[in-house]
Amino acid sequence: MVLRKWINLICLLFGLILLPACGPGLLTAENPLVKAEREIPPTILPTETKSDTEDQGQSSAEKEDMITITLVYDNYPFRAGLETAWGFSALITYQGQNLLFDTGGDGAMLLRNMAALEIDPALIQNVFLSHEHSDHTGGMQALLRAGADPTTYIPPSFSSQFKDNYSRQVEVIEVTPGLPVMESTFSLGEMAGPPPEQALVIDSAQGLVVITGCAHPGIADIVLKANEEFEKDIYLVLGGFHLGSASTAEVNEIINEFKRVGVHYVAPCHCTGDQVINTFKDAYEEGFLQVGVGKVIVIEN
Repeated sequence: MVLRKWINLICLLFGLILLPACGPGLLTAENPLVKAEREIPPTILPTETKSDTEDQGQSSAEKEDMITITLVYDNYPFRAGLETAWGFSALITYQGQNLLFDTGGDGAMLLRNMAALEIDPALIQNVFLSHEHSDHTGGMQALLRAGADPTTYIPPSFSSQFKDNYSRQVEVIEVTPGLPVMESTFSLGEMAGPPPEQALVIDSAQGLVVITGCAHPGIADIVLKANEEFEKDIYLVLGGFHLGSASTAEVNEIINEFKRVGVHYVAPCHCTGDQVINTFKDAYEEGFLQVGVGKVIVIEN
């Protein structure tokens, strides 16, 4: 008891949550795959459908409706102690289902970051690969060796070599537009590149969440297609926007198009480009989310 009092005093003095003994984190994850973030609290995006009073009385069933997105691989840092490299991967959890969007470029690094985030690869039921570049598919084999046995969703244009290799190890599904992947989660379908690419769309109560790997078909075209296909505003666009070589005029035109179709939040990373990320930050202000490896975003559905 004396030791616990000293620990609590230290936590109080420094204003930090250093150990579980100091009390629970700001968010207690119901899904065992993702533990509560203690060093940096998750960003919980506001809901338009629940009042503060309703949130306080939230049941376990309602908490399961939370959509949690955790960045596990990116070339931008966010949480200390995690590794960065060129590539992208994000874990999406919803209704007890776990989906890994892309697998980064280095399998060993992917697994080290997952271990640091207390993510068990064996509990990943689905893998969604945006396109066949090695910085998005490179961690796949390491993931399988670590115990994952996921249903794997790929664009039809993936090479026969890739299909033959992984079809012998896991169930591989070639996507079509609007194909359900898990609850309220869909493939936007393969779009022309080069290379051809698919984006993931989560149909949340707040609006659509669009996740992209590199957006080779054009980030504006992806967002417009999602808006037209699902006939809903876009709540969040997250991932690589592939705009490093775009002019300022082109970027501003894309931002204007985002706002025209009702994009509330943006979280550009990976191949977007530093200057472009800053342009989105200035344009979106509070609607801009700074992301990188270890960032956790929670959307109340």
